[in-house]
Amino acid sequence: MREVEKKIARLSKELAVRRGAVELPRDPVEFARRILRFDPLPYQEKLLRDGSKRIAVRMSRQAGKTTTIAARAIWFAATHPRTLTLIVAPSLRQSMIMSDKIEEFLFSIPEDLRRKIVAKIQRTVIRFRNGSKIVALPNSPQRLRGYTAHQVICDEAAFFRDDELVFYNVLYPMLSTTDGTLIVSSTPWGKDSVFYRMFQSDQFSKHVVTWREPVECGLIKRDFIEEMRKIYPLERFQREYEAAFVEDAKAYFSQDLITRCLDSELWLLDFEERAQGEFYMGIDFGKKVDHSAIAVVERDGSQLLLRHVKQFRLEEPYASVIGYAKTICDRYRSVMGVYADRTGVGEYIVEDMERSGIPNLEGVVLTSQAKEEILGYMKQVMVQNQFRMPYDPDLVAEINCEQFELTKDGHIRFGHPEGTHDDRLWAIALAIYASRRLAGPRPIPVTRSF
Repeated sequence: MREVEKKIARLSKELAVRRGAVELPRDPVEFARRILRFDPLPYQEKLLRDGSKRIAVRMSRQAGKTTTIAARAIWFAATHPRTLTLIVAPSLRQSMIMSDKIEEFLFSIPEDLRRKIVAKIQRTVIRFRNGSKIVALPNSPQRLRGYTAHQVICDEAAFFRDDELVFYNVLYPMLSTTDGTLIVSSTPWGKDSVFYRMFQSDQFSKHVVTWREPVECGLIKRDFIEEMRKIYPLERFQREYEAAFVEDAKAYFSQDLITRCLDSELWLLDFEERAQGEFYMGIDFGKKVDHSAIAVVERDGSQLLLRHVKQFRLEEPYASVIGYAKTICDRYRSVMGVYADRTGVGEYIVEDMERSGIPNLEGVVLTSQAKEEILGYMKQVMVQNQFRMPYDPDLVAEINCEQFELTKDGHIRFGHPEGTHDDRLWAIALAIYASRRLAGPRPIPVTRSF
């Protein structure tokens, strides 16, 4: 009897909420102002009011792209009963960034009004009183199949691995029966992508916003833009603030090659986690201008999976780095090989690591020959489709920033633009190279200078 009474009370409460339903503005800009307390700028108004079925968006950082699309997603769900909006991104973590902004908007609505609009807010699913839902998902064909959507929002679409399969075999079909809307947005990246081709297509309504529009509107200060122009490599500034498709011709790892390595189902293990598997570690010791970094890859059949990355603060004591590595070795069973860069720090660092109990350790002096061998092996593994990593925009940019040039004697000289770092890249490369211990020919003799 008590359960019946609870059910009756719950139904009565839901009925009372429905009876108090409000009339929501049909205009998305008015909805944003009145319901979400968000006053959009002119270029944001244009995107909010765009009634096209196919919309492509490139916006400068800090221009409010996520905010605008989140507001549009709420307006659509709240004013279109029994509809499904999917948020799709290169990883679940990335799609949840958009979901978090949606939740932030919803919790800014006064509680009595919010209860009339929203039924339930969960981490990846938001249910509305009118039967609509917003669901956040990673860019995984297996996870996406089975949905019939009325609106699909693809965030950072330029970084979708297997993008042709995802768009042409999964997303477009799920919109066909509903005549639904597809919104794709991203920081520009490689030109060999569906996202790039969408900006060449006359079937898409296009929104391109550089840093100039938000500066003119007072959203970003010009001094900040000039600071970013000095800090960022030219190509990255052009991509992230000019919203331009560009790539440095000197980049050793191309944008398209990096994108093919992204795995929407992969995540990094936390420091506190314990894990079973076949692991390999790379350690790059930094100095005053470089960070120390640790990376761990896991062998899964023929695949090498990036499972942990740690970048330490500048001038972190080497003892702290060694202690961190030892703890990882204790928690990840088992670490089959550890390659540590001892360039500039001497043989004593390897001796300290051996005394701490780090297993299967070899020190490497990163001479020109060693660098060419180690980065060359990493590139080979990537080209052979044997390396997977989670989507992390800063790590992706760091890998793409590594530059190369041919020397007169036919070798490769590596470097990175001023103001950037490649410490995590070298830690990853050393971890991948360590995996050769059991996977093929003996590596080059790294414990002595070349």
